[in-house]
Amino acid sequence: MFRLFPCLAVSSAALLFAQQAQPPQQPVPPPQLQAPVFRAGVELVALDVTVVDRDGKPVTGLKPEDFVVTLSGQVRPVRTFDYATFGAAPPSEAAAAAPAREVTNDISRAATTSRGGRIVIVLIDDLAAKPGQGKSLTVAAERMLNTLDLGDLVGLATTSGQGPVVTPTRDRAALLAALKSKGIVGRNENVTAPFYITELEGLNAFGSVTGIPGSIGQAIGRECAILELGDACPEMVKGAAKRLYSDVLHRTSSQLLAYRTIITALKAAPPPRVVIALTPGLLPNFDGTFDLKQVSRAAAEAGVQFYALTEAVNDVDAGDINGYRAQARREEGFALTSGVHELAIAAGGEAFTVIGQADRFFKRIIAETSGVYRLGVDAPTSVKRDRFIDAKIKVNRDGVTVRSNRHALVKSEAPEAVPIDDQLRARLAQGGVAYGVPIALATALRRERAGNRVELGVNALMPANVPGPLTTMFTLVNEAGQAVQAGKKSATQTTATDDYRVAIGIPIDPGAYRLRVAVADAAGNIGSVETSLDATLKKLGRFTVSELFLTWSGADATPRFLALETIPADAAILRVALELYPDESETPADVSVRFDLVLAGASTVALSEEAQAVRDGTLLSAGVDAAVKELAAGVYTVKATILESGREIGVATTVIRKAR
Repeated sequence: MFRLFPCLAVSSAALLFAQQAQPPQQPVPPPQLQAPVFRAGVELVALDVTVVDRDGKPVTGLKPEDFVVTLSGQVRPVRTFDYATFGAAPPSEAAAAAPAREVTNDISRAATTSRGGRIVIVLIDDLAAKPGQGKSLTVAAERMLNTLDLGDLVGLATTSGQGPVVTPTRDRAALLAALKSKGIVGRNENVTAPFYITELEGLNAFGSVTGIPGSIGQAIGRECAILELGDACPEMVKGAAKRLYSDVLHRTSSQLLAYRTIITALKAAPPPRVVIALTPGLLPNFDGTFDLKQVSRAAAEAGVQFYALTEAVNDVDAGDINGYRAQARREEGFALTSGVHELAIAAGGEAFTVIGQADRFFKRIIAETSGVYRLGVDAPTSVKRDRFIDAKIKVNRDGVTVRSNRHALVKSEAPEAVPIDDQLRARLAQGGVAYGVPIALATALRRERAGNRVELGVNALMPANVPGPLTTMFTLVNEAGQAVQAGKKSATQTTATDDYRVAIGIPIDPGAYRLRVAVADAAGNIGSVETSLDATLKKLGRFTVSELFLTWSGADATPRFLALETIPADAAILRVALELYPDESETPADVSVRFDLVLAGASTVALSEEAQAVRDGTLLSAGVDAAVKELAAGVYTVKATILESGREIGVATTVIRKAR
């Protein structure tokens, strides 16, 4: 039965709002991205592997024995194994079946729960682009922004370094403005006018490599026949080709340096790290003229997933005065596209040649990067440390594509540890779920005592067997991706056998938010949870009402918050309370709340009691105690029906479980 407890709302709320976060004096910047600590043993090589089907969708359900990993020619066993989903990954069935307010990082959901947002860099290769070239790829990138998961952090850079730069952010408006800005222009000016000389012809004329299609003689015959400049024409063409040769060498080297620099910079960001290059092309690595190893090694060290999009060569161009020039242009275009594919393979990624609109390729990239296998593999024997080794990964599954870097880095020692506070900030910046520390989270909304803001009560619970002390950080992110509240607190423990608890009260303006909580234990393990919040109180009749406050107590009568809306098997009393905020200053004379507990699928009410609402300053509060020790296990709806002079004016509900 229920037992009346009219002042319960105050005591229940005290558990949920034990510490109030101080409102910032100035806007709180988003947490800075920091490199996470890699805890793999010194004899293990860490490999990130993407496995997709023919449609580019991640292949799930693989096991360690499905992977064949060859390092420096030696087949090595997989010692550690994890599958992580990010960004646009669908929610798990377990999460879908849970009550709306349930928040946990239960390790049983590790394979299906999103670990957070991806770090995506859109890299515009303006060094290679001619003025006006590549516009359709940029426009498709603009459309892609609306298809990304809200948790993804997206940045923008250019290979020249002269275009707009956007550090990874969730502010899609800032990215859209940068993509539309006049700063994104092709910087590959024609240095051979009035002649048309291909990059291949320029490289072949003065380079010492072989196997390059197109020759200076071919260019002289074609251009001199078109322009009719007399005997001076051949030398004029050679002079233009020489200018082009120097320009090609400098530009291609600058392109590769830009790719390496951007990839290396991503080492400071939490994984997964994705680079999407939009490029007109790159000259192939003829006879080792251009060193692709610098990009390959940077990609291996930073652990990026690399993709490139390049437009297919047009069959017709306004500069095609005759068929010979059109043929030369097409040969150049095919070579530049081939070079992009070489670059992508070296970086362990993929290049797509776009015919028509690029949207389908962006969609494929988003799908592919939503699931990553993380392997810890025994390092090969007799291999020096601090060096790059060849890596080949196959999967014993038909009809799949495996993407991984062609190189791996073997380190002689673990990297320098990153401070715990920085690791927590990195987790909060990325969002999503981490499983290093189990966390159960409960939230509740009420109105501030003074003013019209909302107060969010946050309670986190961590198991007693986690090594303490524990450090907790939280951040509250608005719809624009800005951190509006952030804080840090140590978890407390009543006795050595009690769970760790953190209670925080956060005053905020009504609106939509994402709450992120990260916890680190004494061993450096980190857990995190993330949940969406609609911080708007409901209006029932002439009352605005809080959410239902739920706490429980056992034989010791100590009240505890209801983590995950689950009543423990040893709970004796369930406390339910509600606050009501009248529109007028005059308190209604006869207001009560009927609390009902209804088992799912049952036609009768399991428990029911009506409590008179009492004045508590500017609000009304009502609450009851329910004896639940003998209550049958199952899922229950808690209904709080507000009555004014016996007339029903509204109902507040939540869902709880009674454990077996």
